[in-house]
Amino acid sequence: MKVFLVGMMGSGKSTVGRRLAGILGMEFVDMDEEIEKRKGKRVREIFEEEGERTFRELEKRLLRELLAKDNVVVATGGGVVLDRENRELLKKEKTIFLYAPPSVLLERVDVRNRPLLKDGKERIYEIWEKRKAFYEEFERVDTTNLNEWETCAVVVLKVLEEREVLNLKEPHPLSVVVGGFKRVKKEDLVFTTWRVEKIFEGFLPERRIAFPDGEEVKTLEWVAKAYSALVEMDFPRGKTIAGVGGGALTDFTGFVASTFKRGTGLSFYPTTLLAQVDASVGGKNAIDFAGVKNVVGTFRMPDDVLIDPAVTVSMDQGRFEEGVVEALKMVVISGRGVELFDDVRKITQERNLEVLTELVRLSVEEKARVVREDPHDKGFRHVLNLGHTLGHVFEMLTGVSHGLAVAWGLEREAFFSWKRGLTSKEVYDWILEKVLQIAPGLVGERIDREQAKKLILNDKKIATSKVRFPYPRRMGEVDFLEVDPLELLEVVA
Repeated sequence: MKVFLVGMMGSGKSTVGRRLAGILGMEFVDMDEEIEKRKGKRVREIFEEEGERTFRELEKRLLRELLAKDNVVVATGGGVVLDRENRELLKKEKTIFLYAPPSVLLERVDVRNRPLLKDGKERIYEIWEKRKAFYEEFERVDTTNLNEWETCAVVVLKVLEEREVLNLKEPHPLSVVVGGFKRVKKEDLVFTTWRVEKIFEGFLPERRIAFPDGEEVKTLEWVAKAYSALVEMDFPRGKTIAGVGGGALTDFTGFVASTFKRGTGLSFYPTTLLAQVDASVGGKNAIDFAGVKNVVGTFRMPDDVLIDPAVTVSMDQGRFEEGVVEALKMVVISGRGVELFDDVRKITQERNLEVLTELVRLSVEEKARVVREDPHDKGFRHVLNLGHTLGHVFEMLTGVSHGLAVAWGLEREAFFSWKRGLTSKEVYDWILEKVLQIAPGLVGERIDREQAKKLILNDKKIATSKVRFPYPRRMGEVDFLEVDPLELLEVVA
């Protein structure tokens, strides 16, 4: 596959192209940089000493070289579209026009090494008028309100062909399909979030309702608003509500769909890595009430879940790492995929889609296996609480996000069980190393012992005065220990 990015100066072709190459595991070429390297001169110097015509000839020759390559992402020069033959050749490839209005480009562009702007930035308006018809011959991605990662996610969806890597029937229908997010267009009704709508609006059906992002939506107030909207549109039981968003949105959608008219159809398109490897699988749906998280809810398996790892590329740093932590936990539980964490940077910095897809596939398979064995959370499913006993306490006392708090909990709990001879030194060292790589600022953090004690004793996961504590004996073998909460406090303060 080859991907070519066209657009005005300042549209982000080079920045997005580099990220895109890392995501797709392909070579990256910036045409302006390549010409400079070959000539030993800056673009500005070529224009001044040899003229624009010479530069355009060099550009045309290089484009033909790149068209003969494979597995390459190319950031073209802004003027490559001026040549009709160039445009015709680019139309035969996966070519994306990164659009931003001139007023936005004016803010973004750096005039250094921009020979066409030597007389001032305002020339952008004139250049745009001359070129816009040529750019519009290609498929457009509007980058005006998108950051680099969000832009990459949209481009990836536009250039990828669908590829199914997993299809499960139990505990509920579920598939992992790279590029499959585009199927959401066919859904009867979509519940989504404001942020997801902003990024993926072009892929969503017209019949949709957008809600707040994050935990804010999981209240009776927003449930009532959803019910009112469904009543107003006379939404029938036989139709499906699709939850398109992160774990909070899928929790909310599952709760609404399982209670409205005693249950409508329900499907999920999880868009965050955390939701893909955890929240969207297993049929637990809940909202928060009276300050207690997930205290009102249902067990209702979705009719379908479609997971597309490509959309997770859009996530903000920090939120993305939350999902990586959850996938790390699933690797410890299953004992599979350990090698995927050999180069953590490939996951957290490059967001390499091949590695992400394999992490999601393994995590989903393991979560599905656990849920099949314990669909109503009676016992064995508590294995998924690995890292959560102390992680939840850390989250409540520090305000750190749930996923990163679990990273802290994974390390502290593994330390606790290692000190008691229950977890092997190799497993503890591996967990410590990976947590340090994913969330280095958390290792070594401590919390108040007395406050932690109160929270542990009131945690909804604890049925008695003893904590049913999951711990890894070795990779792929998690056992349980009944411990007094006071013992756990030894490693928090």
